[in-house]
Amino acid sequence: IRLRPHYFPFTEPSVEVDVSCFACNGTGTLDHGVRCNLCKGSGWIEILGSGMVDPDVLGFVAHNGYDAERVQGFAFGMGIERIAMLRHGVPDLRLFFENDVRFLEQFGL
Repeated sequence: IRLRPHYFPFTEPSVEVDVSCFACNGTGTLDHGVRCNLCKGSGWIEILGSGMVDPDVLGFVAHNGYDAERVQGFAFGMGIERIAMLRHGVPDLRLFFENDVRFLEQFGL
């Protein structure tokens, strides 16, 4: 697991949590030196992004009583599909969004 600074457009400062790629065991390459498509050769998979909400974002909801000078917030976003990929060894994130019932039934959905 690694925690590193990252850029997200609605938070500043921002951080990202990555885990070692299960397909290539964190090496970035598969058998015979082939680049790992899952982690794009980095050896890491992002599972969580977070950060302090940018005051400009809160300014957009000022009409609801939020004063960007007085209100602060934190944002966290975890892709549950990425956790399922790690847990079940799913090789491609897109499979979760293709609405293939045969695939989704494996997860009790």
